[in-house]
Amino acid sequence: MTRSHITGMKFLASFFFITSLNGPALAANNVRNPGDMRSKYTGASMSCLVANDFYAMHFTSMQQGRNKNEAHDFVKYCQEIPQIGMTFLTLDLLDRDVRNLPIAVRVVEEEFDQDGNPTTSKTLKEVPAKIYKNGTLDTSVDISTPGHYALIAEIGDDMITEDDRLRVPFSVAMPSMQPTPWLKYLAWLSTAIVFAFLGWFGYGFYRRYWNNLLGRTLGSQG
Repeated sequence: MTRSHITGMKFLASFFFITSLNGPALAANNVRNPGDMRSKYTGASMSCLVANDFYAMHFTSMQQGRNKNEAHDFVKYCQEIPQIGMTFLTLDLLDRDVRNLPIAVRVVEEEFDQDGNPTTSKTLKEVPAKIYKNGTLDTSVDISTPGHYALIAEIGDDMITEDDRLRVPFSVAMPSMQPTPWLKYLAWLSTAIVFAFLGWFGYGFYRRYWNNLLGRTLGSQG
């Protein structure tokens, strides 16, 4: 095996490895779109989990409508809601201990500063603290303006700290951008190049090995 063969194999292997690692990372930076699993789902086919360092909950947003093959008159979404109007928000309390703690809820409209930090511009709804023994916290709000919003749950009856506050950001009627498919095609192309190179190299190695073996066999017979 020559040095050029080894160098070529290392380059192609490194290229393929970096491309495969960057795929999920770059995809995570794309703007969420209505077709992805974070924005819309049918029934219980998706888990829309939200969490901080201490609490994890399942978030559901719903608006009136109907998905194909579903009997109920509401469409479920995660953190991208496609249109303004009456919206129903639900948190399922996954931790049983939390079901014994009072939880206060606020739904707010948010703006972002130059550093991307959210600030509350308007409070749309407040629900006083109470205990949700059945493990389901739900509220509704009529949203009339496209924008960025958040459901904020404050957990506990003592002095509330940031650790006791779970913020669930969501957007309403905001334009979305489909993720560009070039990275997927690049990954396919790199895979094809790697396999083509390995096939070419294996075929060349086989031919050299077979010719050498055939030569030695004929030489020994002569």
